[in-house]
Amino acid sequence: MPVKQPKAATPLNEEERRKIVNAALALIEQVYVHLPLKRAMHAINPAQRLRLLAQQCGGMSEREFHNEMLSIFLRLRDLHTNYILPRPYRDYTAYLPFRLGQFHDNGERKYVVTQVFRKLVADNEEDKAFKPGVIVTHWNGIPIDRAVDINADREAGSNAAARHARGLESLTLRWMGMSLPPDEEWVEVTYHDAQPPGTPRSVKLGWKFYGSKAAEKDVGTAGGARATMLGLDKRAEVERRVRSWVFRTAERDLSIEAKPGPTLETSTPDVFPRCGNVKTPSGQFGYIRIATFSVPDDQAFVREFVRLTRRLSQRGLIIDVRGNPGGRVPAGERLLQCLTPRRIEPEQFHFINSPSTLRIAANDGFQAWRASIEQATAIGTEFSAGHPLLPVAAYNDIGQTYQGPVVLITDALCYSTTDIFAAGFQDHEIGVIIGVGENTGAGGANVWDYGLLREFLPGSNSLFPPLPRGADFRVAVRRTTRVLARSGTPLEDLGVRPDELHLMTRRDVLHGNVDLINRAAEILAQKPGQRLTAKVVKGRVGSPATVILDAENIDRVDVHVNERPLTSLDVPLSMRARRIKIARPDRARGRNVVELRGYRGGKLVAATRVRC
Repeated sequence: MPVKQPKAATPLNEEERRKIVNAALALIEQVYVHLPLKRAMHAINPAQRLRLLAQQCGGMSEREFHNEMLSIFLRLRDLHTNYILPRPYRDYTAYLPFRLGQFHDNGERKYVVTQVFRKLVADNEEDKAFKPGVIVTHWNGIPIDRAVDINADREAGSNAAARHARGLESLTLRWMGMSLPPDEEWVEVTYHDAQPPGTPRSVKLGWKFYGSKAAEKDVGTAGGARATMLGLDKRAEVERRVRSWVFRTAERDLSIEAKPGPTLETSTPDVFPRCGNVKTPSGQFGYIRIATFSVPDDQAFVREFVRLTRRLSQRGLIIDVRGNPGGRVPAGERLLQCLTPRRIEPEQFHFINSPSTLRIAANDGFQAWRASIEQATAIGTEFSAGHPLLPVAAYNDIGQTYQGPVVLITDALCYSTTDIFAAGFQDHEIGVIIGVGENTGAGGANVWDYGLLREFLPGSNSLFPPLPRGADFRVAVRRTTRVLARSGTPLEDLGVRPDELHLMTRRDVLHGNVDLINRAAEILAQKPGQRLTAKVVKGRVGSPATVILDAENIDRVDVHVNERPLTSLDVPLSMRARRIKIARPDRARGRNVVELRGYRGGKLVAATRVRC
């Protein structure tokens, strides 16, 4: 529930400030993997600004010091690499008691109220008119589109679309771990009824503060090797949780309300807040929303996705990842195999070459990168060789589980692991990407927190000593590059451009994405479907196993046993109950893994696996 504005923090002394600045300088110069890219793309010199701050910080006020630290990291345009304010700032989130969405009307961008926390809006007759559906025209007297642009310039999005989207979000919600308390005590919002435009009205709304310690708990942290495999916009994840708790209607503006089918129950509703079939003019299709990849167990996450999607329409699937700030990189990348018969090639991760990253690469789990970092002195390369976070087999251990066509919906708030998932979806030609923004958030890195750096670079003379009063940092340690046709292309700043841009309509924003979902359904309806299933029939002990396969819209099936080819069958486009005998292995070898690969016109279109 809302709380009063938190009490002022005890000022840091000069020694504490210098400790923070020196740690930031070491972090930027020794381990920050995007420094060469950011210098080139944004014409910045964060190291020099930090050196100047180290000289000047003693004469600054507390707010001036934190503002300068935040500004230095903001100008990196990297939501992975952050200065996190000390307590009590980081324990609170500032918010206004409503949410804004945007849509396009005859080429004009408009802003509409999508949610109102009625208990925190004054209860006089004038303010009762401030409700979902009204159009906002001005913010503190500034035309609203300009106000969003001004606020967007304070955001660290990697591209224009991402900054605009975050500028809109942060108008009404700001985690104070990465944003000082608002300068103004209230805002004045000018608005009118939507249809027809009514008399302009104004409402004055004060900032509220939410104690967000619980929202930050476990965000971007993990134990053991899992801690080294995160890809997450921490601020967005904290704010996503706070927004959900404050409004108690999580994901309302991203949900499906237009002719939904039954919603499937899940043990992880925070991860899969919506899952069910949707009826559209083009037919009935499956829909699943993935709100976050911040999960404790990527294998359990993938299993739940498989369980849910098997209960949906197999005619086509809509996967909606809008607003997903990322999480565990293997959760996103391992999910790709479930959607395609193709073998998954995971993205490549690279360290920057420095003495500190060479020390990191001496630890278990990083040996693959060590040789190329050692070689850097001789050949002068900036980055290490690229390697996946896990062995390639880990991304192909399940195989395809959904064989219908798939559409992915993205926006400019997709970040990090969600960027990586969208890039893999596009690189492996799984399906069409519909974007409600011109780009994804473009977070192409593996992020580590400051405590993890201290763990890998310990010692009394470490560049990364303990920080005062809960101050903290996060840093992009390994950059990602794409694979297959886009091999070597960095994801940072560039992001993933959708195959089709959909400008949100008023009906989308206020009535459950009806036009967006209908467009996704139109695309799915135009795609051919196929089905390839297999069932093992138990026989006598020691006798060959019988695999019964069914196929639809497939003209050839290749059979592989334990990744070795066994036979190839020409089949009619629709075939039922074709039997194949598979010799059983001896007990020492365990069970056979039989994979059936279905082709149409020479193109691989479906695959399935069974064990016998």
